[in-house]
Amino acid sequence: MKTTEEKPKTEAAGKVRKKLPRWGKILIAVVVVLAVVAGAGALYVNGKLDLLRYDDGSVDGVGTIHASEDQDLDASGLVHNSDEMEMPEGSPFADENVLNILLIGTDERTEAVNDADAFTHLNQLDGTEDTTEFSDDARADAMILVSLNINDHTIRLASIERATGVPILLDGYEGQYDWITHTFRYGGAKLTMDTVEDCFNVQVDHYVRVNFNSFVQIVDAVGGVDIEITDLEAKALNWEVPSNSMLIVNKVEPGLNHFDGYTALQYARLRKIDSDWKRIERQRTVINAVLDQVKNASVVELDNLLNTVLPLVQTNFTKSEITALLVQLPAFLGADVEQLSLPLQGTYGVRTGMDDRLMYDPDWYVNTTALQDFLYNGKTADEVIAATPETAAAEEERKESDSDSDPASESESTSAWDRETDPAETYIRQNLHTVDLAYPLSDSDFGSSEYRLFLASLGGSRDIDVRNTLVDYLAAQGVRVIAVPGGAAAGMLLDDYLQTGDGVSLSRYLATLPADQRAEARILWQETYRQYPGALHAAGVGADSAQTAVGYAAQLLTGQSVGTPAEELENAVQGMQSANARTVVYWFRQAMEEQPEAMADYLGEDAFALAQRLYNGLQGNLEAGDDQVTEDLTQLLEAWPEEQILAFVPGDAALQSGDSVAARLQETLDEADEKVCSIGVLYGKWRNDTTFNPEEEGLWNAEGLGDWLGEYVTPGKDLLLALDGEDCPFDDGETSLLQDAEADVTRVAQKLLILNPDNKVSTATPEDAASDTAF
Repeated sequence: MKTTEEKPKTEAAGKVRKKLPRWGKILIAVVVVLAVVAGAGALYVNGKLDLLRYDDGSVDGVGTIHASEDQDLDASGLVHNSDEMEMPEGSPFADENVLNILLIGTDERTEAVNDADAFTHLNQLDGTEDTTEFSDDARADAMILVSLNINDHTIRLASIERATGVPILLDGYEGQYDWITHTFRYGGAKLTMDTVEDCFNVQVDHYVRVNFNSFVQIVDAVGGVDIEITDLEAKALNWEVPSNSMLIVNKVEPGLNHFDGYTALQYARLRKIDSDWKRIERQRTVINAVLDQVKNASVVELDNLLNTVLPLVQTNFTKSEITALLVQLPAFLGADVEQLSLPLQGTYGVRTGMDDRLMYDPDWYVNTTALQDFLYNGKTADEVIAATPETAAAEEERKESDSDSDPASESESTSAWDRETDPAETYIRQNLHTVDLAYPLSDSDFGSSEYRLFLASLGGSRDIDVRNTLVDYLAAQGVRVIAVPGGAAAGMLLDDYLQTGDGVSLSRYLATLPADQRAEARILWQETYRQYPGALHAAGVGADSAQTAVGYAAQLLTGQSVGTPAEELENAVQGMQSANARTVVYWFRQAMEEQPEAMADYLGEDAFALAQRLYNGLQGNLEAGDDQVTEDLTQLLEAWPEEQILAFVPGDAALQSGDSVAARLQETLDEADEKVCSIGVLYGKWRNDTTFNPEEEGLWNAEGLGDWLGEYVTPGKDLLLALDGEDCPFDDGETSLLQDAEADVTRVAQKLLILNPDNKVSTATPEDAASDTAF
């Protein structure tokens, strides 16, 4: 049998391999796994960072701001400064453990967030390019300095008011000032960062930019936010009061609400119900609510969040910087958030800058010191505010004072922000209010309403705004009788509408007005009836303006009678129910002339008195003018002895001067120790040099108005001045508010509306009133 011999196996290199120990195999496996994990981690981080929209913040050219933009700053009560702005000196304060990120909100938007019916387009916010793109021509609308302290893992938010005036740090703009948010349009995020760093003297390391579209999607990505809102905020979001927000999907209620991104955006935009200062507080509230939503997020949830959020922001963070920051991120989840608004209240005046645009003029020394304490020295917002010196000048004086100096001298200050106020200034600050007649007046705006009769001037281009405002406010104060021009018949028709809601009566009343006033008046009275159905009464004063109105008013009287007419009156009563106004007038006149006693029996005492008033108007026995208005209002006071009355009368008849309607009625009310509140209405425009240019000359003295009030007003705004406050000073100065310097202004008027004719609120057109031709 054939056999083969087995030979020993050999290694190619002639060596025998030694066996690897077990621990060695394990070590290799660990290293391999770690290498794989590290590689995967690097790929993961790079994958996330590739989603970022990197931009160094620089722009190719200088942008522009249109002269008409942002000309609505309310500078009431602020001192106007015209000297060169004093900026802080020295290098920006910095700390290697503090990272300052400027969050910039820009105003790019699609119809999904900006149309009146934007909620119908929300499905467009899907993260696609159209809803994540950033424009090179956008404006900055909000600015918050987000400060992260790496040592104690605290977050501080410092909002910068958008109207803060700053120098424009560009060649060719020396000595020019504009809003800080406008710097973004001039030179992009880089110029805005440089400006914040230069003005506030703190290092600004990076920026992150979001816009309206990304704001909505980010809030949605965290599952929405829980926010507590006030009653007024709820009304504004529900469009129950005039609002600058868009219409929301679901009605909200006062108290705690869960907002989706779109509703949170509308909340963060609210400012017309109060101020821009409140708006920046709301913006921080939303940011805080977003942080609350993510502090307990799982790893999977954070991963999904990064996928959504990173493409929605633009930043100059590099990948390596973001990677380093992500390492610190977990420690900041759930961190307390401190909040501050700049400039601090009481530390700024106002100045006029580019394009005659008003802007806040901060005391930079005070505000930079406060911000540094807030960001770097561990002070809370309350501590910063409490420690803030009244002015920079006062602080400098304290530093330069000798140790044995008079303590009283240390508190002296010539700064415009802290000058000593006299009683007149105190009165003006408390009783002169900027008002927007698109919104209800507040009690602080109007002052005392303890009057028996309110008389308001009519005869200007914004009469409907005056009526809207005063009817709305005084009805809420308890006024239940409103007297309108146009005669008794017009008043009876309007009264029937306010009591019953009968649209025919409203149309017949509106037809007594000039055609160009009807549409706006219809809106006014319909809204009044909606708020006070059956609660208000109307009365007409002065001569009747149309016979047809008299006819329909007579028809109302006979239709409301519960009696049975005498036989000799039956034909006349039947004739007065005709649909033809002329027929009604014919039978009414015949009944009053031939059967006055039967008419008195049929109508009753009070209604017959009204019938006599209508008949006298038909016969031409009433004289148009102040005498008739005074008589009508006197009778109205007698007819409603327990009610406050609001009456609208022509021009200066509302002011208690000479033998005016108001002066005569005050004499009548003196007997009962009651008062007339005369509400003057003056039209004109304030200039930036604090002078006033009236639309026409009258009882008021433009020079005196400028001298007394000019320093405290905002050009372009409407004002309400209460002249009936305690210790009113306007009769003590060198110039008077009145042309007649000897007259007592506090006697002549108790309230004064100073209206810019360009600010008309009501926008109805004559075409809207095409149906108001009842005759």
